[in-house]
Amino acid sequence: MHYDIIIIGGGPAGNTTATLTKHYAPHLRILLLEKAHFPRHHVGESLLAGASPVLKEMGVYDAVNEAGFVEKLGATYIWGQNRKPWGFEFDKVISRLVAQGKTLPDLFTKAWQVKRAEYDHLLLKHTASVGVEVKQGARVLHVLREKNSGRVTGVEYRDEQGIHTAECTWLMDCSGQSAVIGTELKLREYDDRMNNYALFGYWKGAKWIYDYVGHPDLTRICIITTPRGWIWYIPMSRDIVGVGFVTHRQTLKRMPNNPEQLYREELAACPEVQGLLAKAHLVHIARDQKRDVCSIQDWSYTCKQMSGPGWAIAGDAAGFVDPVLSSGVMLAHELGQKAAYTLNSAFRAGSDEEVCSYWHFYEETYRTYLKAYRDMASFWYSNNFSMESWFWQARRTLAQNESTINLTDREAFNRLASGYATRAESLSLFGSYPLHEAQQLVDGLFGVPYDREGIATRYAQRPLSLNDNVQLTDGMYFYQGAIRNTRRVVNKQNSSYLDLHPAEEILLTLFDGQHHLADVDAVAKELQVLPETASLPVRDGIDLVVQLDNIGALA
Repeated sequence: MHYDIIIIGGGPAGNTTATLTKHYAPHLRILLLEKAHFPRHHVGESLLAGASPVLKEMGVYDAVNEAGFVEKLGATYIWGQNRKPWGFEFDKVISRLVAQGKTLPDLFTKAWQVKRAEYDHLLLKHTASVGVEVKQGARVLHVLREKNSGRVTGVEYRDEQGIHTAECTWLMDCSGQSAVIGTELKLREYDDRMNNYALFGYWKGAKWIYDYVGHPDLTRICIITTPRGWIWYIPMSRDIVGVGFVTHRQTLKRMPNNPEQLYREELAACPEVQGLLAKAHLVHIARDQKRDVCSIQDWSYTCKQMSGPGWAIAGDAAGFVDPVLSSGVMLAHELGQKAAYTLNSAFRAGSDEEVCSYWHFYEETYRTYLKAYRDMASFWYSNNFSMESWFWQARRTLAQNESTINLTDREAFNRLASGYATRAESLSLFGSYPLHEAQQLVDGLFGVPYDREGIATRYAQRPLSLNDNVQLTDGMYFYQGAIRNTRRVVNKQNSSYLDLHPAEEILLTLFDGQHHLADVDAVAKELQVLPETASLPVRDGIDLVVQLDNIGALA
């Protein structure tokens, strides 16, 4: 049997990739192979708001919202010597937009604490409902390749009926930490700075303290430091909490006790948690949960290669950072979205070179995301338990990728902790808006200056020209189901850039030292009504000048 695409893994990365690829390319035949029978137990119960726009795009947001999961308001942190709780709320992310008179649907600041067995099962059923062929209990045994080129051509898998072969044009490995292709090709690279181990379980009958976990209907994850690591505390319902202890693997080697005893001792030694769990007991929350206290290790890694001839990887198969910012499921959704966009573009491409360029861009984007969250986690594990220092690190992380941001340290932290990693990578989350509106919303989200009146006054009588540091190059961005090619204005001095809309390169020819703002505005208005360009987004003259001024491109 031949398929256009085979996807290994039915978790958030796999079902996001499958669902959105089918949405934007319904003619493609897609097979998803999942080794387990859902529902199945999985850790990673606390979501970030950045995943919700992707769920909406998948067509499953309303079902998730109505499934009875506990809504997540934000996070609480208790660390270091000062044990006073502090935290953030997702809705603060859009405070600048609100101040500008712009509103966004609730979904952009909404998240949940979920039982992953139920959440993942809901998503997988939705994936099957949109036309993806889903096989559960199907374990991939081998990846098939052409003998000479090494190009992936399919898989061999086992299910209840026996061993089968399925051929494909493209294989997506979304198999989580099993990492079918990553293991076969030895692609995984571990981060020794975060060589950690987590022990976790689920407790029934815990005490509820609002300062730590919020209201039962609007909850917070609580992160608490201890002398030997830190604890996550996730309210999953009014009477069930998920509690995990994270420590370095060296701690386990030095401890004579078994891991479960270490887990219980550490929770009992933490005054905040001990008070919450004093009358609670461990329970199982899924039929396949094998132990009261579960474990996971070796999670901080990436892959030195994320695509090759006939294959690519996404989700935990590609890389994972750390649970401290709860970024795992969000990254699986956001980068599963980008994998789907890349697949859609690759199947429309006219050459192998074009296909390679798309997957190269995908990998660059993936590494940008992972680096943003790895830098934050690494700073956390440096034991710098100063709230102000962590906020500062968040702004530094964003500034490495975006020179045109204007955020306080705390605002920068809120963006990352809510799931909006960088300005460029967040554009695809606003795909329900026309391109120019989406770009304005993302600019507003990241505090990019927008002084329309001041710019108009400054440049009204001044001939427009670009400075010597400006270069016009080719660029790409993710938007509405595909990778879009664009002409990009780059300021070589500070590496900031502006992606031009399809018809705007014409406007750029007017920045020649002879034309004025009124000339650019007049041509922009003509482009907005001409039959051949009327359907394309075109900024007016002032808007284009504002954006070029923001990146320091004007002389």
